[in-house]
Amino acid sequence: MDFSFSEDAEMIRQTVHEFVRRDLLPVEPKFLNVRTREEREAITREATQKIKEMGLYSAGVPEQFGGGGLGLIETCLIAEELSKTIIPVDWGDFTPILYECPDSLKADYLLPVVAGEKSYALAFREPEHFSNPDDMSATALPDGDNYILNGVKLLSRPDFDFCLVFARAPEGVACFIVDNNTPGTEVDFGVTPARLLLSECRIGSDKLLGKPGAALYLGYKWFPLSRISRSAAILGVCSRILETSAQYVRDWKSMNEPISTRKEFQRSLSAMAANIEALRWLVYRTAWLATNSSSINFDTMILKLYAHNILEDTVNTSVRIHGGTIPPTQHWLVKASQEGEALDMLRLAVSNEVINRYTT
Repeated sequence: MDFSFSEDAEMIRQTVHEFVRRDLLPVEPKFLNVRTREEREAITREATQKIKEMGLYSAGVPEQFGGGGLGLIETCLIAEELSKTIIPVDWGDFTPILYECPDSLKADYLLPVVAGEKSYALAFREPEHFSNPDDMSATALPDGDNYILNGVKLLSRPDFDFCLVFARAPEGVACFIVDNNTPGTEVDFGVTPARLLLSECRIGSDKLLGKPGAALYLGYKWFPLSRISRSAAILGVCSRILETSAQYVRDWKSMNEPISTRKEFQRSLSAMAANIEALRWLVYRTAWLATNSSSINFDTMILKLYAHNILEDTVNTSVRIHGGTIPPTQHWLVKASQEGEALDMLRLAVSNEVINRYTT
């Protein structure tokens, strides 16, 4: 195993690192204090436009889907560096589910997303937590050549041209492409995250991705690679938390004594640093495995679970250090609480695999 990055990979990392430090971190106070959703979206769009000008938009998307076909190591480096800012830069890190678009839908949905001309939202989670997808409340009932969708879904983002809606059909969970402003849909922006309200929404069966009841297997062959890049993004978040926590401990005083001299703060910072460094090694080891082996599914599931564990621990430790006084903490807390249902399914898959391995 080569423990160093290639010259090209290091150049990409440095380019994105400088972009974040120069163009994004100085804008964070403005991003945090804007009064309207439109102002916040304008900041995000400007950052995304700069990524496009740098030639890095959709860089990690396979060439067969219109992307740049960048290697996994380079993709992880981009994800890690961009995640060190709270500004949600859209750089083309798409869900592999979109790769399942049939040929008849690629020109209207997949290709425009890869080109940055359209945006999408995932609508998988619901207000009421479920550990089994078959327990979804949202339903999709067949009606001739259509499906009638009803229910409430949580959106991964409030602004979108279309969304991928998961609902319970008679055959099992199904996934539909639903355009924005489709009759029978309404977006509730008054809550966080925004909600998609479905009421007798009629969707043609031609907007169904994959087979009815097989939605959970969409993009299955691509998900291991996606887990690695998403874990690299979590690594970036944790690294930023560590940086701001260390700065706080360095600068803050209590009773005229620097708190950096106190054992509890030394213990917290050292534990955070060790956990994050372990996550870094696991991310890039798994990325290396992915480029040299085809059997990485279990490794990537372990990686993603570990990454979320480290994120949760890092967030909680940082709050104990500074009491939540650093403004971006609320954004880190949101990141730490996302993907609840997906993680439950991941834990189930890992535990079943472990049981099978030790069953004689």
